[in-house]
Order: sequence, then structure tokens, then C-alpha cells
Amino acid sequence: MKTQIAFYLAGLLLLSSCFIKVSEEKDLKYKVSDKNYSFSQTFSAPQTVNLKISTTGGDISTYGYEGNQIEVDFVVRKYGKVVEITLEKLKQIADVKIIQDSSNLEINISNIKQRNISVGFNIKTPVQTKSYLQTSGGDITIESLAASQIIHTSGGDLSIKDVTGEVEAQTSGGDINLENTTGKINAETSGGDINASVIKPEIKANTSGGDISIFDAEGIVEVGTSGGDIKLDQIKGSVKATTSGGDISANLDTPTEALTLETSGGDIHCVIPQGLGINLDLSGDEINTPLANFSGRAEKHKIEGKMNGGGILVTLSSFGGSIELNYK
Repeated sequence: MKTQIAFYLAGLLLLSSCFIKVSEEKDLKYKVSDKNYSFSQTFSAPQTVNLKISTTGGDISTYGYEGNQIEVDFVVRKYGKVVEITLEKLKQIADVKIIQDSSNLEINISNIKQRNISVGFNIKTPVQTKSYLQTSGGDITIESLAASQIIHTSGGDLSIKDVTGEVEAQTSGGDINLENTTGKINAETSGGDINASVIKPEIKANTSGGDISIFDAEGIVEVGTSGGDIKLDQIKGSVKATTSGGDISANLDTPTEALTLETSGGDIHCVIPQGLGINLDLSGDEINTPLANFSGRAEKHKIEGKMNGGGILVTLSSFGGSIELNYK
């Protein structure tokens, strides 16, 4: 009997503590901030620094400048609104790790104990900053940096502008936008669009369901989508573009090495400079192209041979659409 009473009292105590905890959490309120951040931290840094940021749900924006400090704005949001909170209070509701040494700064936010709260960052850092940025659901923006960058988000958009150095950009569901980058680029999204302009010397981009648009690129261009359209304009270099169900439009200024455009169900419209020595390998339901100084075989669904003595391999293939190849 005493044992049953003890269990009963223990249960009441546990239930009471849970109720108090839930009540305290419901009563915990935050004042909406009149600024676009909650609080700031400043860290001294050399001109070359490694920056690692990982957070839950929030956006990350990183901008380079000519300085020797890293200025970090913590952006704590509740129900999408920036709230007033201190670092000490943030540590009470989340696991906060800040590690710094002579050439590294790491900030990690995890295990947020209250619902509807996210933690993001606005960061100003020296230009020669090498970044690894990761968020579970927000957007990531990097701008004006001159080092390699690795950025991952589980569901947001990625924006990269004025970056010199290798870039690895990956999102599970958002768009990827790149502008004025110099370095090898590897961009991948599971469902969004990819847009890039003023790119060199290499871009590899893949999306599982969106469109791809590349404007003014020089070097190696390799892009693929499982279901969207591909548009290439003012391209100088080697090109490989594939889509499982969309159209491909390509305007090349200076093709080099090889040009490969393939679609399983769409049309291909391609324009290349006139007078090039090329090896043609065209196949589709219908092919339209003028043939001058040509040797080889030309049929309704297949053209294979050389123009102007041969040279760059041009492979255009559509399994369910038409092909149009013109010269400018």
C-alpha cells in the first residue's frame, strides 16, 4: 500500500513539474526588436580566416570587407519577427557554441528548446575568408569574398555574388543564383532553379526538377536537370547540357573542344559561329540546319559528317523533339 502511495505521489510531482515547465514556456515572451538583429558580437581576425557557421532554421548572410574584424549580428526570430534577446538568454534556450583561435571562428546553434524560434546571422568579415555555412532551413547569401566557399541549406535559396574561389553550393529545395564568380563552381538543388551569370572558368550545376539559365560563361559548362528547361547564352568554352524532359536553347560565342546538348522529350535550338570546322552528330524527330561545305550523310532523323573539314564535335540529340541548328 505504501509503495502504491509513493508511486502516486511521484506521478503527481512529475505531472506538476511538467505543467509548471509548459506554463513557464508559454508565459515566456520576447519584445519585438526595432532593429534587424537581436544582438552583436565582434571578433578580432587576421586577413585570412576560416569561418564556420551552423544554425537551425535561420538565414545566413556573409559579406566581405577590407578589415581585421568579424562582426556578427545574431538574428533571433520568433514567429518570423526579430526579437530582443541577449547571448546569455539565448544560451538558456539553445545550445550555443562559440570557438575562436588565431585563424578560426566557429559558431554553432543547435537544440533550440522552444518552438517557433530560429537563429540567423548577418556577418561582415575580411575579404580573404574561407567559409563553411550551414542552416537547416534558411537562405544563405555570400558576397565579395576571395576564398573557397561551402554552403549548404536543407530548404532555402542560395545566392553567391562577386566571389573569387571555388564554390560548393547545395540546397534540398531552393533556388541557386550565382553572379560574377571566378573559380570552380559545383551547384546542386533537388527542386529549384539555377541561374548564373558572368562565370568562369568552370561551372557544374544540377537540379532534379527546375530550370537552368547560364549567361556569359567562359570555360567548362556542365549542367543537367531532370525535368526543366535549359537556356545558355553568350557561352565561350566546352558545353554539356542534358535534360530529361525540357527544351534546350543555346547561343554559343566560341565553342571549344565539344558541344553536347541532349533532351529526352523536348526541342533543341542552337546557334554557333559560322565557318567553324565541326564534326556533326545530330539526331531527332526532325532536324533543320543549313549544310555548307559538308561531307557525310544527311537524313530526316540523322545527320552525321563534317563541315569545313571537321573539328569540334557537335552532338545534338532529342528522343522526342526537333533540332534546329543555325549559324551566326
